[in-house]
Amino acid sequence: MSAVAPERRKALELVGIDKRFGGVRALSEAALVAYEGEILGLCGENGAGKSTLLKIVSGVHPWGTWRGTMRVFGEEQQPRSTVDSRRAGIAIVHQELMLVPELSVAANLALGSEPLRFGLIDDAAAYTRARTLLERFGFAGEIDPATPVGELGIGLRQVVEIVRALSYETRILVLDEPTAALTERETQRLMAWLRDLRARGTTCIYVSHRLGEIFALCDRITVLRDGRTAGTVVTAETSSEEVIGLMVGRRLETKRAPDPPPADAKICLEISDLSVGLASAASAPATGPGAEAGRRAVHQVSLAVREGELVALFGAMGSGRTALLATLFGCARGPVTGTVRLGGENLDLGSPRAAIAQGLALLPEDRKGLGLVLEMTVAENLALPWLASRRVMGPGAGLGLVDALAERRLGERRIAELRIRGDADAPVATLSGGNQQKVVLGKWLEHPPKILLLDEPTRGVDVGAREEIYGILGELLRRGVAVLLASSDLAEVLRLAHRIVVLRHGRSVGELLGAEASEQALVQLATGAPAAAPS
Repeated sequence: MSAVAPERRKALELVGIDKRFGGVRALSEAALVAYEGEILGLCGENGAGKSTLLKIVSGVHPWGTWRGTMRVFGEEQQPRSTVDSRRAGIAIVHQELMLVPELSVAANLALGSEPLRFGLIDDAAAYTRARTLLERFGFAGEIDPATPVGELGIGLRQVVEIVRALSYETRILVLDEPTAALTERETQRLMAWLRDLRARGTTCIYVSHRLGEIFALCDRITVLRDGRTAGTVVTAETSSEEVIGLMVGRRLETKRAPDPPPADAKICLEISDLSVGLASAASAPATGPGAEAGRRAVHQVSLAVREGELVALFGAMGSGRTALLATLFGCARGPVTGTVRLGGENLDLGSPRAAIAQGLALLPEDRKGLGLVLEMTVAENLALPWLASRRVMGPGAGLGLVDALAERRLGERRIAELRIRGDADAPVATLSGGNQQKVVLGKWLEHPPKILLLDEPTRGVDVGAREEIYGILGELLRRGVAVLLASSDLAEVLRLAHRIVVLRHGRSVGELLGAEASEQALVQLATGAPAAAPS
């Protein structure tokens, strides 16, 4: 990959950008230059200011709430709304999806540019346009334009957001963690789109914590640290170690995963012939491979997890990973058959309250929708599972009164232990994605569970926070906690898992020892692709 030619025009230039939230300075003299027809990577730890910078570019933070200079193809811009940025030729795919769950896919794709007929929105035209867009980007067979967005999985919602951004005639396309919820195949498809856009002269700014994607795709990389620009490097002339050094400003300690438990370790969780029906039979495939299992989110899955063991569930979107974890936590969307035992006793799958009482904890894939109460403070979120405990309720437990001092102390202790960047009294909604993820995990650590269920635990988390989360998991495993991990991140699965169970169409199609597994073997099992013939 070659460096950007000096004669290329500056598509986007940011100089001396300052942004405050109350007394907190999110950006300080931040700067960035992206050239016409290049893909610029933007990296930094959670809380470094990346999302804030992108919201300035996209008009979410209007001119007047920030200081500095923004130029688009040499012309100074002072966007006061997202419409202003769009008129300047900028489209953005945000990390936190900007979709309306109650509206259909077609209506979401048309938001802001709805086709009209006799002064009313033309739903038929919006549907046709949506079908055309989905066909153009290869998703017509997977997404029905008439489906409400709220009924789609988080990965397909991300696809809708990306297709909407790509549908505009944009000169500058900004993507904030666009592949966090995508499968490997969908990620490769997106990267091919972006390379094609680059070849046609479109400028792309690509934000990701996945350095492999950054190095595979981007011409240059700009790094933010603590709200400032730490440096810009040419991808072909740098290394991941140099980029990580710019990001964290310190030597990053990589912790080794714990050894697997002994073969005679006690079985903690045992699942036998577990099947879970779909909430709606209409969402099942009618024909083709997996049609029978498609009527069920999970179909006759059996597995066991020992104390101190991490078993990973790997598979494509819709393979049953999330449905399996949700069922174990008492959140099944359809009828359940089969048996689940915890420590030899039948597990009550009736509700999350029952699951927690029996020693289970869940870190869901949708941290904002399911893992946090955004209006509550960091300390309140960290204390939520323990409100019935005298440790939080204090002397007023019988009266239903929370001991605010005990709650705050618990929160401050966990914030220090997990290096959460945020005050105990701050609303958890104000934290960056990685710090929110630490809160979701940290709320279960006051009394560690017997079984920890993790669904995409490091999605949208920077390399520093990721290593810290891995360190927490390692300590829990050494203490005998059993971990069942669902992840679409191949590198994460291969690094952490003692054993890997591969799911496809709700069925278990293979089990591999982590130490013996390979990316190729996992992908072949997950997709059903035939093994490559020996050369």
